[in-house]
Amino acid sequence: MKQEIILINAIDEDHLKNVVETMQTLGNPTIKAVWAEQWSAWVALEGSHRCHAAKQLGLTVMIEEVEYSNTQLFDLGIEDGTNWDSTVEEYFDSAPASANAGYALITNCERI
Repeated sequence: MKQEIILINAIDEDHLKNVVETMQTLGNPTIKAVWAEQWSAWVALEGSHRCHAAKQLGLTVMIEEVEYSNTQLFDLGIEDGTNWDSTVEEYFDSAPASANAGYALITNCERI
């Protein structure tokens, strides 16, 4: 099902090329995200490049749902990126600015 995913990070095109190449072998990516009822969209806590690569390759983004909480991203096993010491709440609350910056993506997703 096509759904909107709000991504927090800008895309680096060189890194995206590498992720696309890797995902051609690995297949559907799994990311952690919070459901935002107010926007009818997922807020990705990781995997901006994987989401874009999945869209390019026609793959489905598998969503591992995370609850809105003060849990640190690091405690969820999210170590990539510069904000790993942020909480889920902090990341989620920055989503409107990210969406306004054009970091939203509509692609095939499935909650696992």
